Amino acid sequence: MAKAAATKLATTMAKTPLDTLVQARYADAIAQGALLFTDSTVSLQTEQDVNFEVRYVPALAKKPSSKPREKLMSSDFVNPFLPFDQRLHVKSLCGSHQLLLNKYCVVPYHLLITTAEFRQQGEPLTESDFAAVLATTSSLSRPQIVFYNSGEESGASQPHKHMQLLPMPEYLDAPPTVGMWMRSTPKLGHTHVSCDLPFAHFGVRLDSSCASPSGLAAAYSAALKDLTSAYSKSASYNMVLTSTALMLFPRRCNSWEGISINSLGFAGLVLCKTTAELDLVKQLGVLNLLANVGHPALPNASSATQAFA
Repeated sequence: MAKAAATKLATTMAKTPLDTLVQARYADAIAQGALLFTDSTVSLQTEQDVNFEVRYVPALAKKPSSKPREKLMSSDFVNPFLPFDQRLHVKSLCGSHQLLLNKYCVVPYHLLITTAEFRQQGEPLTESDFAAVLATTSSLSRPQIVFYNSGEESGASQPHKHMQLLPMPEYLDAPPTVGMWMRSTPKLGHTHVSCDLPFAHFGVRLDSSCASPSGLAAAYSAALKDLTSAYSKSASYNMVLTSTALMLFPRRCNSWEGISINSLGFAGLVLCKTTAELDLVKQLGVLNLLANVGHPALPNASSATQAFA
């Protein structure tokens, strides 16, 4: 199944050199047993005329979960990123980061960008972090969803600072929540909050003028400033980044009725471990689920814009 899923994804791409390298490393890692691909079943759930992805992954029920601080304090903790498994290594980035394959994979070519030296997960992203992101996304043919889990309630599991990249599903032009946010036609150079999303968020619309490390860092810093002003400097949040938007979602808790939510969940791509969780998502709705783990929508959201550039 891992080979079939990867082949289907790979054949849709006009390959770049990095595509070829990632695909080769992925195939080798599978063959060597370094990368563990998990089968899953995907269904689409339509809410407010938007298709949300709900993925059923029963194998996740067997995987132990803990928060970054708990892991770091554990006497038997081993940092999987330092040193990293050479069989999962794709390449070095900008002298400051490493591009790795995700060891536990439910979608082919799930990538990690880790800091070369230990930094704490939850530290604010920097211009060098965004340089590593752009060095990767600009060299891949397929659009990527880039995400970062920050803080103990964000759904993060590893204490070593890392960002993640997932190929955009073929049936989506943008992550569902990003598409909903874009309906409110946010202005360039402003942080923007939309009344279309029923939970707190801070977004920045991007165009080619933002496609630089400094441009992305400025957009992120502006959104983070608004978030920490509304909540606290230690607030947990999720970041979702595409070529057209950077969005931050503050968090109240990391799960609801056993359903763990990270940045992918706030992108509109939800993972369920059991049929009971699947039934709950169908009954409750993805947007209501996210509202339960996020903060309430800010008042006067449709007019909440703040210039920063």
